[in-house]
Amino acid sequence: MDRKLFVLLVFTLGLVSTAQAQSRPRRVHTSPTPAWLPRGVLVGASLREELLTTRLKVQWEWAFFQDRKDAFVFLLEGGVGWGASMPTPEAGKPETLLGSYYEHTAQVGVGYRNHLPHGLHWGFQVTGGPVFYGAHFDGGAPADKNTVGIIEGRLQAGYQFDTFALGLAVGYGEPFGLKRRYLGRSFVGGPLLGLFVDWR
Repeated sequence: MDRKLFVLLVFTLGLVSTAQAQSRPRRVHTSPTPAWLPRGVLVGASLREELLTTRLKVQWEWAFFQDRKDAFVFLLEGGVGWGASMPTPEAGKPETLLGSYYEHTAQVGVGYRNHLPHGLHWGFQVTGGPVFYGAHFDGGAPADKNTVGIIEGRLQAGYQFDTFALGLAVGYGEPFGLKRRYLGRSFVGGPLLGLFVDWR
């Protein structure tokens, strides 16, 4: 074979291989859900001062860094909660005479999501915002309805299916801006446990 022809053939094969490598699309996750629709939900409960509060949280997510398996996201989350089991009444403690309780919140923050091999999924997030709560008491004590701030951290782990992740989430919410005169102040936030679905 002519030497020049051999060099040209090798060079051509090299160009073809390079072009094929560059033409392969990089595998980057693309959400099947429009950005204006929710992309996650959590159903769970929190326990604080013997008050069990059921919670429903709906989440919007927008990735500001997205790789094949890693994502950092902006979060917008709305949540509602209602007292399901009241604390045991104690003499001399009017805050324990709780008849009903609600706690709703709107938060913003950032989070991290990771899809590991074999379908494992995990992530964490930190959010904050206002919390609107109302505590109604038996025995003549005035109702406590106030708006304060809350910071919440959450960790989630589960299994990644084709189009969604499902698993367990644990978290903790710490309120701020509470005043001593608020009878319901000790019931806001607390440890959280729940099930999450993420279809980002």
